[in-house]
Amino acid sequence: MPFFILRQIHPQPLTLFKLGMVLMAMSILKAYSQETTLGIHTLSYHNGGNYNDITPGLYLERNNVVVGAYHNSIRNTSFYGGYTWTWPLHPNPIVHAVSFTGGLVSGYRHKGYNSDISILGATSLRHDLDNRQALRLSILPLHKSSSATYVLHLSYEVKLNP
Repeated sequence: MPFFILRQIHPQPLTLFKLGMVLMAMSILKAYSQETTLGIHTLSYHNGGNYNDITPGLYLERNNVVVGAYHNSIRNTSFYGGYTWTWPLHPNPIVHAVSFTGGLVSGYRHKGYNSDISILGATSLRHDLDNRQALRLSILPLHKSSSATYVLHLSYEVKLNP
């Protein structure tokens, strides 16, 4: 499956190098973690425009620090790093925690935006499937030059350490 994804996005050698660096950083985080969460980016929904809604990727979060990579909505590879603040909610059947992630993300340079680094800000709602697995719905505002005003993104998470 990963080969199929890489073949579909036609990665450049520099992109493969960056992806390798992110995967190496993720491995180091996992090796020294007390509790590490592996996340899988899946699908996105944009409220306007002609964007790619299939946005596969991976991320690791440990001690509120998150690093990851994904195939973004404008069909480029993005790498990101940031910090996540999480607020658990009172027990209820739908949303178990609310989070905010702030950081930096690459891969959004285009005709209307002349920088390869952008500010990342995302609010998310986490639904725990059990004590190790969760679904996360993230809400991200988009750049003012975008034809959409927000994107909803779905991720699947699994805790690597019990």
